[in-house]
Amino acid sequence: MQANITNTATTIIIPATATLLPTTPQLVCGQAPRSSHISGGTSVAIAGSWPWMASLQKNGSHVCGGTLVALDSVLSNADCFSSSPVASEWTVVLGRLTLNGSNPFEVTLNVTNITLSNMTGTNIAILRLSAQPTLTDYIQPICLDNGRTFTEGLACWAAGWSPGRGGAEEVMQQFQTSVVNCGSSSSSGSICTDVFALQQGDSGGPLMCKQGGSWFQAVVLTAPSPSARRRRETPVMTFTRVSSFDSFLTETLETLLSPASNTTISDPTNVSVTTTASSTYTSTTATTTDSNSVFDSSEGRPAHSFVFVFFHLLSLAFCLQLCL
Repeated sequence: MQANITNTATTIIIPATATLLPTTPQLVCGQAPRSSHISGGTSVAIAGSWPWMASLQKNGSHVCGGTLVALDSVLSNADCFSSSPVASEWTVVLGRLTLNGSNPFEVTLNVTNITLSNMTGTNIAILRLSAQPTLTDYIQPICLDNGRTFTEGLACWAAGWSPGRGGAEEVMQQFQTSVVNCGSSSSSGSICTDVFALQQGDSGGPLMCKQGGSWFQAVVLTAPSPSARRRRETPVMTFTRVSSFDSFLTETLETLLSPASNTTISDPTNVSVTTTASSTYTSTTATTTDSNSVFDSSEGRPAHSFVFVFFHLLSLAFCLQLCL
């Protein structure tokens, strides 16, 4: 029996290959990787507890607190600059824990511009930094309240530096408080808390509350005057909410940072997948006039190999017989 073998060309299409390319991680706010807060009252902060905290200094001395709210901007209280709104006289220290002593994680930056809000009553300030700090576990931006709901009983924190507190090194102090009903003074632009001890050096710092795994600044602190403290008749402190300054903040900062979401990849080795163009190559398919297929190139592997060998040997034997 003679088997006629013919060769036909079959084109194999190789699927597009996937290439992993590194991408820049999405910048999110309100993350404190080293946060460790003690419940109840006043306590000493540890390095990295509040990585957005800033010490605003004039001629090298602490005047007010502040918070990093963008890569190049710090939020504080406008009252801190009532005597000196000249940017060149101010510096901002990030990553600081103590006013005195060693601070291995701190970064000091110059201020290039100070912008003050112009509202009736309390006002805030945005300080533009001369450079963007490198973000670390000790330097991170906080999220800003843009109309969130802070329910009664929610635990919130304040933090700051004031002379005479925190020992010889004047370590940053942190205060736990709770959101309470404002009573007759209630309004959409205010938030009230239990009383905690604020001093002048705490002005400009944050009242911050944690929601959904991220920290939000609800208030820019204003330390009450001694006379106001003496006049207090109820154990409630009333503050102007950050959300009251939405228009000013949007205009000055242009873009507000977003908190981490459930779909945000926190791993800094975040990658995306891209594909390269498909490639092709041509292979040869051997077939016979017999109904059996001897090679299936669509999968790149032999099919019915025993039949192929049998017919191949049979063909060789037939050729040798003719030659003899």
